[in-house]
Amino acid sequence: MTYLALTIGPIYKTLSNAKKTRELWGGSYLFSYLMKQIISQFKEREFIVPYIKDERIFESGREVGLFHDRFIFEAEDGDKQKLEETVADVLKSFSENARLDLDFIKSYFQIHIVEKTLDEGQNPILELNPYLDTAELFYSIGQYKENVLTKMLQGNNVFLTKDAFEGKKSFPSLPAIALHDMIEKNPQIASLINDDNEESIYEQSDYDFKNYHKYYAIVHADGDSMGKVIKKLNDKEAFQAFSKKLFNYCNDSHTCIQRFGGETIFAGGDDLLFFAPVVSGEQTVFDLCDEISNGFDAEFKGTEASLSFGVAIQYHKYPLYEALEKSRDLLFDDAKRGKKNNIAFSVSKHSGQTFRSVIHKGDRELYDNFRRFSANVSGGEDIDNFLHSIHHKIESNKTVITQISDDREKLQNFFDNYFNKEVHDDNYRVFFEQLVGFIFEAYKKDKDHALETVYATLRFVKFVQGDKA
Repeated sequence: MTYLALTIGPIYKTLSNAKKTRELWGGSYLFSYLMKQIISQFKEREFIVPYIKDERIFESGREVGLFHDRFIFEAEDGDKQKLEETVADVLKSFSENARLDLDFIKSYFQIHIVEKTLDEGQNPILELNPYLDTAELFYSIGQYKENVLTKMLQGNNVFLTKDAFEGKKSFPSLPAIALHDMIEKNPQIASLINDDNEESIYEQSDYDFKNYHKYYAIVHADGDSMGKVIKKLNDKEAFQAFSKKLFNYCNDSHTCIQRFGGETIFAGGDDLLFFAPVVSGEQTVFDLCDEISNGFDAEFKGTEASLSFGVAIQYHKYPLYEALEKSRDLLFDDAKRGKKNNIAFSVSKHSGQTFRSVIHKGDRELYDNFRRFSANVSGGEDIDNFLHSIHHKIESNKTVITQISDDREKLQNFFDNYFNKEVHDDNYRVFFEQLVGFIFEAYKKDKDHALETVYATLRFVKFVQGDKA
């Protein structure tokens, strides 16, 4: 059987030029849009990846690009020439719609086609991906004076937004995402967000903005051990089922993200990239990650696959391309290092302070305690000083805490004694129970790094409850 595979780029280079959310979304959606146009001319072929039997993937108004940067299908005679001609036609059409020079478009987009005949039983994904990887290494730098594509994305991306949103809306700004829960309660806030000066909304004194309303989360997610899953695929039905699972996961994840108040930048294959408010209702962005992770686990139940996340929580004025890079580094340098299936997160505060940690999702006791404790989003009076005192007390008594860490009752007694009044206050009783449970599980999991995890999580709780930047 002969297969044709195609890869398109440079995606990350395009995204790294973005300064506003609509540019980042537009740069991502653009590649999915081009892939959709190409694949639509071969819908009658048997695709290995992506899953295209669900016609919804070709519909306009999907809001998010569901086509990732590669495809593989079973080829017929003459298909390679037809694919080359289709690519040329799609790029020509795009240059006309975007009103960009065709020579620039041909120079900018890196599209590589691989054709290979395989023996029966050979895995087309495993066999063709290395060739696509090699092709991507030969990135040719175009001889153009300026990147006019970036200038286009800085505009309104009219034909892209029309395809994605059918004219119903455009991609929201960072303040609109960060203020999701406030807008839910006060819809008029949305009209006060000025596109020319997005930060002006925070100058409004009529609303009780919390500290975290000036921050947003940008999240990368990627499947772990997917190669092991792919190696076990041995026939056409298995490939179809695999691709369908990925399609379902992307669709369902987008629904979860929107319900939380976030916005999906990209959802293709096992990759996700999205914006989210730090807090939505009684949940934090970590609860959203958990919901997405549960959906992924349900699709790939019985396999070795898991899902890791890089969560960068950033001040709304922080350069977007740097936030994107930080989220990516958290995923690939931290969450996927060693034992995978992790959430790696960092919070970069306006003051310049940064704290970070990695939570292993495979340890359910630790992970569930982390989620419960980090979801303490409604603080009491003078919460900043209260949480600071807890941090200080743990730091000054860390030797004692380490010694009694394997005894939950002793840990509880420690906090009962030092915070006698607060422990018996209805506002804080549950808080201390969750704190003790989290410390206990953190030490049980990794005694050497437990305090780092506890400190980072305590600081996150202080971040979402407190008023100090």
